[in-house]
Amino acid sequence: MDIVIFIFAGLLLYFLFRILMRISKTFIGSSSIRKISMALLPALELVIWVAYVFRGLYMLFGGRVYYEFVVVLMASLVMAAIAWFLFRDYLSGVLLKAEKSLEPGRKLKTPYVEGRIKKLGSRVVEVINNEGALVRVPYSRLSSEIFVLPPTSEDKLPHYTTVTISKGQNPERIREAALEQLLAMPWVTEPGPEVNIRQSEEGETVLGITYFTHINSQAAIVEERLKSYLEKT
Repeated sequence: MDIVIFIFAGLLLYFLFRILMRISKTFIGSSSIRKISMALLPALELVIWVAYVFRGLYMLFGGRVYYEFVVVLMASLVMAAIAWFLFRDYLSGVLLKAEKSLEPGRKLKTPYVEGRIKKLGSRVVEVINNEGALVRVPYSRLSSEIFVLPPTSEDKLPHYTTVTISKGQNPERIREAALEQLLAMPWVTEPGPEVNIRQSEEGETVLGITYFTHINSQAAIVEERLKSYLEKT
């Protein structure tokens, strides 16, 4: 009988918070009060549901020898879920900014928003869409969707770097390897890269490399990965 009452109480809790959310959206006239209620209700619901779950654990396992183990396990799962919910956007943002070269002013195209990046926050990216509206997109949403950073005609910045060829290495083979690697990199755009063999003032054999990228920050990625690749060649 207690289990039936417990399940019935859970259903009442669910519908109660759905009604409270509907009231907050529809009947509260003051925008400031509505914002506060919309922010507090989900937090209050989370706390009550956690208490509800632990009450259920006590009803099912209370008095058993492994009850404390079950409580500790459930508490760990709840804390892990809360931590992931709070920090998933931040962690996704760190990875996206490192891998995708997101920068303010860069064009961004996703299935649900298209425009220019205005600001890279800690948890969201702010985009001015084609209608001029500001759209805040959580990084976790971007990380789970396919998005495109379209190039524009002005996004062709030239870069020049050199790579020293060690003695004993075949300069022509290293040149071909560098050119092949550059052509395979998604950050390198048209016109195609040029790789020439020349002598430095110190008498060393070096590769003179000219290439183009959409934005300046991509040059650092290209050079780092190219030099790392050639060191292993």
